[in-house]
Amino acid sequence: MQALEIIRTGIAENTDIAPETVTPDSRLDELGIDSFALLELIFSLEEQMNIELGSDIGTPETVQGLMDILSEHLALDA
Repeated sequence: MQALEIIRTGIAENTDIAPETVTPDSRLDELGIDSFALLELIFSLEEQMNIELGSDIGTPETVQGLMDILSEHLALDA
């Protein structure tokens, strides 16, 4: 499963947003993702992708920002 699909699923589980409406340009705050929901989403991503992002990843503002963090981390582990 691709990162965008996993992020869409995680957002759909935490909000009333339809997954297909989430795009890379979507702002997390506009999707109803506050800091607590972002932590839950990150934990879910770590579990689904079998990775550990750590606590120093910063705070992404958009879905693309979160995707970039995932890509960066996966590239470091490759």
